Amino acid sequence: MKMIGIGGDTKEMLTNGKKRAIPGFSVKSSLLILLAGLVGGIIFPYFFYELHWDTRIAVMLFLPALISAAIAYGQCCIETDAGICKRFWIILSFSFFILEVLSYFWLYKGLIF
Repeated sequence: MKMIGIGGDTKEMLTNGKKRAIPGFSVKSSLLILLAGLVGGIIFPYFFYELHWDTRIAVMLFLPALISAAIAYGQCCIETDAGICKRFWIILSFSFFILEVLSYFWLYKGLIF
C-alpha cells in the first residue's frame, strides 16, 4: 500500500495499483469519533441523570447522532476535500439509522450484550 497525494491535500490509497473508494481513518478522525462517543455516551447521559430523566433516552438520542456525524465529517471533510456533499449525507443517514437500531436493541431489548 502506498500513500500518494493527488489533487492538493487529497490522499488516495493505492493497493496493487488500484484506488480505494473509501479512505481510511487518520488520528484526527479517530479522535473526533472518540470525542463524540465521550460526549454522547457520558456527558449528555450525566446531564440527564442530574435532571432525574432516563439516561437511556440520552444515549439513544445523542450517541448515534454524534458518532454518525463524526464518521461522516471525518470521511468527507478530514480525509478528503469533498466537504459536505451528497456522500456526506448518505454516510450520515446510513450510519445514524444503523447506530440507532443497534442502540435500541442494546438499551431496550438487551440483545447485544
